[in-house]
Amino acid sequence: MEREPKVVIFTCNWNAHESLQAAGKQHLHYPAGARPLKVDCLGQVSASVILKAFEKGADGVMLVGCTPEECHYEFGSRRAAELFEEVSKLAKLLGFQRDRLKFLQVHAGASEALVQEVQAFVSQIAGSE
Repeated sequence: MEREPKVVIFTCNWNAHESLQAAGKQHLHYPAGARPLKVDCLGQVSASVILKAFEKGADGVMLVGCTPEECHYEFGSRRAAELFEEVSKLAKLLGFQRDRLKFLQVHAGASEALVQEVQAFVSQIAGSE
């Protein structure tokens, strides 16, 4: 039996986390290996924290935050995009495949779309192992 990939999902406290909570209330399911970690703002996460997830055994990492126009902090959405680029470069230097890292910006109430993205990401990782 194949093991299910472990995916850490860093979610902002706002749109991303609320969308995952709404997905649960709507009985939408994402793979059990996907583990959300709520942070106040995705723009406050450091590259080292994301890389630590890989070091601790994550097969993939998703960064899910607000869209620029819905960001609760003026810098958060912009900083999250910069963070993704920074971590992508570092991950490549460390030998991680580019497709093991994903960045999404979601609108409020995007539970169904977010669950589909998580399912697709986990399936992509499972297919590349």
